[in-house]
Amino acid sequence: MSKLAIVGASGLVGRNLLEQLQKREFKIDEIFLLGKKSAGSSINFLDKDCRIEDIDEFDFNKPDYAILSAGSDVAGLRSKAVQDGENWIVNGQKVWTSGAHFSDFGILVVRHDPGLEKHKGLTFFFVDMKSPGIEVKPIKQLTGGSSFNEVYFNDVVIPDSQRLGEIGDGWKVAITTLMNERLAVGDADGVDANEAFELAKKHDKDGEQLIDNNAVRESIADWYCEASGLKNTKLRTMSALSRGDTPGPEASITKIVSANKLQAIGNFGMDSSDMSGMLMDEESDFIKFQMAWMGAAGLRIAGGTDEILKNIIAERVLGLPQEARADKGLAFKDIPSGS
Repeated sequence: MSKLAIVGASGLVGRNLLEQLQKREFKIDEIFLLGKKSAGSSINFLDKDCRIEDIDEFDFNKPDYAILSAGSDVAGLRSKAVQDGENWIVNGQKVWTSGAHFSDFGILVVRHDPGLEKHKGLTFFFVDMKSPGIEVKPIKQLTGGSSFNEVYFNDVVIPDSQRLGEIGDGWKVAITTLMNERLAVGDADGVDANEAFELAKKHDKDGEQLIDNNAVRESIADWYCEASGLKNTKLRTMSALSRGDTPGPEASITKIVSANKLQAIGNFGMDSSDMSGMLMDEESDFIKFQMAWMGAAGLRIAGGTDEILKNIIAERVLGLPQEARADKGLAFKDIPSGS
């Protein structure tokens, strides 16, 4: 019996993800809308109503460092699952698991058959984050927070009833989930063109008001145009979702522009404060620009790195030829690696 858990299904994105998985004919016997119970759904796995904050965002094995060495190539993951009767035994390591230190459940994709091509040997599960063998290590970030983690799976037992989709459907489920994730994280939260404009009006550099500097005025105008473009792109996406369409590769555009804009505006704010830009002061006008500069680098990785998303835009939006792949047609175990 296959079961499906949808994170935050009470929202438009969650409902749309459910609809798209159904359209793709995943054989799901029971559906959990984590955040809202759905009429007609059988919810007998959980002993209590789930809240969205109970659920880990996504437990994809990217970027995998050290043991797994998958980088941003999700399909190159090396976390493995071996079937043992009605259970699966999972071993591996994962970096960049947002919220794993407070989550009750996670979603992960693992390699069940290294003898298949790398996109075909994957299976998707949801897992109780309190299961024996799961070790979560929060990572201290430059911003001072610890919102993401390193997670180790050591002989973790996952019941087959917690498999999402069929065995080998992991890549299909992952892609559908990733498209929705990129939509959800695509709008970088923080300082924007309006805050940069207000800062430029209040501060000077070398005796000149920042707003009177032509380079500053040009940058603020660029950021305002980018913000307007992002707003209209999001409106188009919302219209598509309301029609039941799948979030497409165009969501990658929003994430690339938004995260890079945030980092550029943060850099502008720190530059504007001259040498004091290295000093953190909660009462300063510059603190939100400093936090933006330090946090934006992570946003350029979360949900897919800039480089991966640019490839997606080039190939799936602009229709350019795919990059040559040396691993195409090879079994995953036959792909050369540095390990």
